[in-house]
Amino acid sequence: MSALKKKIATATMLGISVSAAVAGCASTDTDGTGASRSPMYKNGDYSATGQYGSGPSSIAVSLTLDDGAIASVEVTPHATDPTSRDFQERFADAVPRLVVGKDIDDVHLDHVAGSSLTPDGFNAALQRIKGEAAG
Repeated sequence: MSALKKKIATATMLGISVSAAVAGCASTDTDGTGASRSPMYKNGDYSATGQYGSGPSSIAVSLTLDDGAIASVEVTPHATDPTSRDFQERFADAVPRLVVGKDIDDVHLDHVAGSSLTPDGFNAALQRIKGEAAG
């Protein structure tokens, strides 16, 4: 074997070895289907209130977790102002269709049912719930 062929063979084997070592050290967070899994969350019922906006606006979120997925959810409006209350009620009606059956780590709401601020309160409550369920 020529010196060049030996160098190419050595480089190839080294590349394969490094790739195998890196792959062996890499942590995967999949369930075998290529989909990512949530960190282990305790199954159960959780509730939290999420604040949002510059004023004292908030919304309550209650949900049930089952194997990291949201099995059920209820959003309770807290607003007293008629316009804010309307946004929160429409948001609360829309949320279950958007989150039930989804992995809690995959849920992050933005504009929902015409509401652009209420989702911030929902997302804040969801973060509190994730912290409680993980602990």
